[in-house]
Amino acid sequence: MRVATFFAAVAMASYFVWEIFSESAALSRLNTTADIFSYPSRCAGDGTPIETGEPNCVDLGRYIFIHGSVNMAVRRACPGAPSAVLSFEPGQVSRKEIHLARKSLQVYAEYGTKVPC
Repeated sequence: MRVATFFAAVAMASYFVWEIFSESAALSRLNTTADIFSYPSRCAGDGTPIETGEPNCVDLGRYIFIHGSVNMAVRRACPGAPSAVLSFEPGQVSRKEIHLARKSLQVYAEYGTKVPC
C-alpha cells in the first residue's frame, strides 16, 4: 500500500512538472492567451500593416504578435537577440520565446503598455 501511494505521488508530481515545463503546455497557454486578446491592427504574415481583413496583430514593443491559424511574431532586434520571424508551432521556437511572447501579451492586455527591449 505504501509503495503504491509513493508511486502514485511520484507520477502526479512528474505530470505537474511536465505540464509546467513542456513545450506543448507553453504553446497551449500562449494560444489560450492569444484567443482571448482583442487585436487593434491588421497585419500580413510578415508583420506589415494591411487595410483589409479582421484585426489580427498587436505591437508589443519587443514583438509584433500576429494571431491566426498559426500564431507568429516578428521579433525586433534587441540586445542579445537579433530580429526574426517566429512561428509558434511545436519544435519551431524555444520555450523562452513562447513565454516572453505570452508575458508581453498579458502586460499589454493589463496595462496597455509595450514591453521594452
